[in-house]
Amino acid sequence: MASDAVRESIFISHATPEDNAFTLWLGNRLDAMGYDVWADIFRLKGGDNWEVVLEDAIRHRAGKVLVVSNPVSIAKQGVRNEISIALTTGKGIKDDSFVIPLRTAEYESSFQMVHAQRVDFMGGWAQGLRDLIETLEGAGIPRRGASERSRIWREISLRDGQSVVETGEKLISNWLRVKALPRDLRIYDFAGGISIGAKDRAIKSCPLPVVPLGRGFLTFASPPALHEHFGDSLPMSIAGIVETEEFLTRGAPGYRIDANDARRHVVDLMRQGFDRRLGQAGLQATEMASGRYMWWPDKNAAGVEQKAFSWKDGLSGRRQLVGQSKARNVFWHYGVSAWPATAPFRHFRLSGHVIFTVDGRSTVGDAKRMHTMRRTMCKSWRNDRWRDLMLAYLGWLVGDATELSIDMGGDAFMALEVPPVQFDVSFGLEAEATAAEEHEDEETGDILASSDDEAGFDDENDFDIPGDEE
Repeated sequence: MASDAVRESIFISHATPEDNAFTLWLGNRLDAMGYDVWADIFRLKGGDNWEVVLEDAIRHRAGKVLVVSNPVSIAKQGVRNEISIALTTGKGIKDDSFVIPLRTAEYESSFQMVHAQRVDFMGGWAQGLRDLIETLEGAGIPRRGASERSRIWREISLRDGQSVVETGEKLISNWLRVKALPRDLRIYDFAGGISIGAKDRAIKSCPLPVVPLGRGFLTFASPPALHEHFGDSLPMSIAGIVETEEFLTRGAPGYRIDANDARRHVVDLMRQGFDRRLGQAGLQATEMASGRYMWWPDKNAAGVEQKAFSWKDGLSGRRQLVGQSKARNVFWHYGVSAWPATAPFRHFRLSGHVIFTVDGRSTVGDAKRMHTMRRTMCKSWRNDRWRDLMLAYLGWLVGDATELSIDMGGDAFMALEVPPVQFDVSFGLEAEATAAEEHEDEETGDILASSDDEAGFDDENDFDIPGDEE
């Protein structure tokens, strides 16, 4: 048997064909993050005895075995066989967590896996993926280089009949890398005598990013910046200072903050800082069902003319961020919501949305009409259009800068890199296919939907405007 040191792969056991869509979704994302993924849906060569190949992968290559778990998959004999092999292998290498169930629906666990620590995907695939990545990182599963990932992506696309050709191309993500966070986090306590209600009201009304903590709060902000808000009527003192890197890695044991809570607190501060920065830029905020905000420019802020963007490597173009449909008597406005995260690296994931107004500022009050316009008026808009809208939005927001600087309070700043993270691949779509899509886009009209309206693939950024009904 191969030694533990060469166990670098992730094996996905799933029901075929019922779980193919989920497995393809998950495998692609794990591949993009650098993991070596084994599953029958990623089979690249015909004629193999695939059962033998998969068994060898479990016994000798797998660092973890992921079991897509639901009533259908657990009942499949092939999945049961793979679970049995994996459990035996786990005992042999003395890894009690070798098998990781991924719950996609309620199911009755077999006695063999009843004690296995599962990852829940029922609350959303994106949340499940985040939890899974933390588990894999904690287990020390290594990541591979980009060339292998590119080859796998190409083979999958070829098999699915997409017009893929050998050519150099850049993939533009919707991730903004966090270039820098403030060096230190500060823990503040209010002086004695302040009531809990007064403390809560003061923190809630603070315009700077803060997170309640004990008798005070956690923040990057400096004392002078906070004094401008709290003043002399709410005296406070610094109870502790912790380096941000240490806080993210170890938490703050002296304040009963473990590493998981520490990451959540930092993500919360990052989100508040981003929202504050866009509000300062004059963007309008629309609260979504999740409680998060979509930020969009009104007609006075952005106008209806096209916004140009131009970055290195030939990344340039122009798009409108605000447009008008005279036939439907509405304006459309492109906006974004953002989800900060600390894995696989610190970043903000942007999601494009649209909102409709009657006059360039006042939103359409009829929730049903808003929903209908979002879902039906631009079904054939393609990824390249959404990509350019995002780039035009970022270019308009930062101007000639190469980063989005965010004031976290006084001497504390967070910086996000622009343009978004890009990946080099050795394949792309045929020019004719791309041209056909662009031609079709030009004929679809002037109302945008949401870039996250793909049915069946939920996402942490897939939110509906209040009043929308699925």
